[in-house]
Amino acid sequence: MDLTTVLSQVLVLFILITIGVILRKFNIINDSLGKGLSNFIVYATIPALLITSMNYDFSKAMLSNGLLVLAIGPFAYIFAMLVGYIFTKIKHIKNPDRGIYQFATIFPNGGFMGFPIVAVVYGEIGIFYAGLFNLWFNIFLWTLGMILSTPHKNKNINFKMLINPGTIAITIGIVLFLFSIKLPTPLFQALDSLGDTTIPLAMVVIGSMLGESNIKDVISNKLIIITTFLRLIIIPLPLLFILNLLPLPNIVIGIIAITMSMPVAANAAIFARKNNSNYKLASELVFLSTLCSIATIPIFISLVVKIVGV
Repeated sequence: MDLTTVLSQVLVLFILITIGVILRKFNIINDSLGKGLSNFIVYATIPALLITSMNYDFSKAMLSNGLLVLAIGPFAYIFAMLVGYIFTKIKHIKNPDRGIYQFATIFPNGGFMGFPIVAVVYGEIGIFYAGLFNLWFNIFLWTLGMILSTPHKNKNINFKMLINPGTIAITIGIVLFLFSIKLPTPLFQALDSLGDTTIPLAMVVIGSMLGESNIKDVISNKLIIITTFLRLIIIPLPLLFILNLLPLPNIVIGIIAITMSMPVAANAAIFARKNNSNYKLASELVFLSTLCSIATIPIFISLVVKIVGV
């Protein structure tokens, strides 16, 4: 494992965000294009990425570890939910911003940033387990996440939300793995190419949203700083120590801990934009947490290697 490679990957994402800022400042990406690209990412590129990331032949060892990842996943997210709820309660944050801050605390950037960084540490097999862990991300994202990112109406949970591009794609991926089904080469290559656009598109879109904000407001907002601290340190660190006390394979502990140490999910800004909520605040949370993660991710991975191993 090369920590320099990890740092380089994070820097690439941050540069893409900066490009998005510049494109917005010059009005190359306007409001309507930004919203259209957000929908394209949610409904097309993310599902393609999820399906192709699970293209493995079936094995009992992978299934066993995968089931452990699926079993532990809900508890990791419930812990993050509690942290987010307590934080917004103590700070008396009111809606709609309360929902955005809770969203940012709960959901890590496990796909856009987590997949490439996990791959650096564990190789392609790491993406497989991260994809399974991402199933819970998608379940909570399209239910609780939709509620938190909706400012006024439709606050009730509608379980039809579970039938969405993310969960459908993960289900297809699991079926392909369990039965060792290989997609026709042209179809796989098309989905793979489409999925590969997720990371650059998402980062550029976030940057374009950030281009509408005042950078000084980002670094002077104490609530944004606290949320970043919660997302990058307060949530993943206790999870790492708790998981290490359990009789779990090292790779299971590492995948969950590293994924939960990622910055605020890009979906925070994308969903807020889609649901007409405070997407500027959401993009600022993504921006600052991503910037700070340049330092925290390599440090956290070093800690995982020291405590758990790989």
